[in-house]
Parts: sequence; structure tokens; C-alpha cells
Amino acid sequence: MSTTLLAVGDTAPPFEAPASDGKTYTLARLTAKQAVVLVFYPGNNTPG
Repeated sequence: MSTTLLAVGDTAPPFEAPASDGKTYTLARLTAKQAVVLVFYPGNNTPG
């Protein structure tokens, strides 16, 4: 797995993520229905 840094305004790569409701969401499915804004932040107790 390679890591690529994104700059402001870059298109996000395809991904899927589990949610607290037990469902798995994909970026492709969400963007097919509506605009999506992604915000990334460091988790608790992590540097940064």
C-alpha cells in the first residue's frame, strides 16, 4: 500500500469506511447522490 499526500483541492481517492451504524460507506456511492466534503483530523492522543 502506498501513501500519497493530498493537497487542498485534490480529488480524494476511492475508499470505503465503516460507520457507527454498522454500514460500510464508499466515496463513490456518496458522491453519486450528493456533494461530499471530507475533513481529516488527527485522533485523540496522537501527535499532530
